[in-house]
Amino acid sequence: MKPLLHFFLIDDSTFDLFIYEKLLKKSGITDSVRTFNSARDALKHLVSEADSLPESIILLDLQMPDMNGFEFIDEFDHLPESLHKKIKLFMLSSTIDTRDIDKAKASRHIIDLLPKPLEISTLKRKLEI
Repeated sequence: MKPLLHFFLIDDSTFDLFIYEKLLKKSGITDSVRTFNSARDALKHLVSEADSLPESIILLDLQMPDMNGFEFIDEFDHLPESLHKKIKLFMLSSTIDTRDIDKAKASRHIIDLLPKPLEISTLKRKLEI
């Protein structure tokens, strides 16, 4: 049996955070989910915990006030490479804007742009579990 994964959920919707956390835990792929309704707070946490951070999956909402998903990626890019290696990052969005889709695909940090609402079966396929 594979070890459980560690997840970070970053979304300005407390409803989405609540639902996704419950879905992830119920799926059996994790019992460790840390939620943030602010991308800035999530970045601060990543920086402060960089040395002790386990390998993690980030599910990042695209459209958020204050700092959107792409702005988060721009800041994330400036973090140490050692941290980049510990994190698999997926962006979540209901966007149909081809510019957003192309930008997500072009990012070296984003593994994939997953549609909202999140489907655990899709995530499992992307994680190959």
